[in-house]
Amino acid sequence: MGYRSQVVLALSKEVTPHFLTFMAQNKEARELIQNCDGGPEANYDGEDSWLIQWDQIKWYQGYEAIDQINDFVEALANSDDMVDYGCPSDDQTDWNEHFKFVRLGEEYGDIRCDGEGFWDIYPQTSIHIGA
Repeated sequence: MGYRSQVVLALSKEVTPHFLTFMAQNKEARELIQNCDGGPEANYDGEDSWLIQWDQIKWYQGYEAIDQINDFVEALANSDDMVDYGCPSDDQTDWNEHFKFVRLGEEYGDIRCDGEGFWDIYPQTSIHIGA
């Protein structure tokens, strides 16, 4: 069965043109995004923002689609790397404010959270008592 994660990627309307460039350049990632749970939501919160969710996904480095999405998220986090996705090199946008990426793994403490946008998306942990 393998280790599974819950993953959410939210992108503001400002990121949309760069996201579409990313999807055009990365067939594997595009297919994974198009087949996400419930399909990608292109009008999240009525703001022309994107919401992409996967539940119980094997989010491993070395899977081409996962690596492509991780590279895009890292480019957003580092802003300077957005030139690879059609952003002019002199653009001074702080892309951190325009996205949120959250991945929760199965093990305690296995949480990755990037981006400062979308205050309404955040990880939450709880105690489970099972038999």
